[in-house]
Amino acid sequence: MKSIWGEDCQEFKPERWLSPDEDRFDSPKDGYKFVAFNAGPRTCLGKDLAYLQMKSVASAVLLRYRLSLVPGHCIEQKMSLTLFMKNGLRVFLHPRNLA
Repeated sequence: MKSIWGEDCQEFKPERWLSPDEDRFDSPKDGYKFVAFNAGPRTCLGKDLAYLQMKSVASAVLLRYRLSLVPGHCIEQKMSLTLFMKNGLRVFLHPRNLA
């Protein structure tokens, strides 16, 4: 939706979810901006737990791997009761040297 995300709404830009200092995850201030959890009096009860799980998994994966998109992969959202990617998000995992 260009009216919400801007002209580059079709681009994969994970930095949209970072704080202005880009040092932490910053959930949208407008509850209607990300409709997966609804908004108003019917906000999803599991939203906070879902965000916590997402941060935990993302930090564990990103600590151990560097991700790069598979060239030519079509990134498309599938509209449904719970939002997910129509074709998934295909990435290459490059192990990091933790030593």
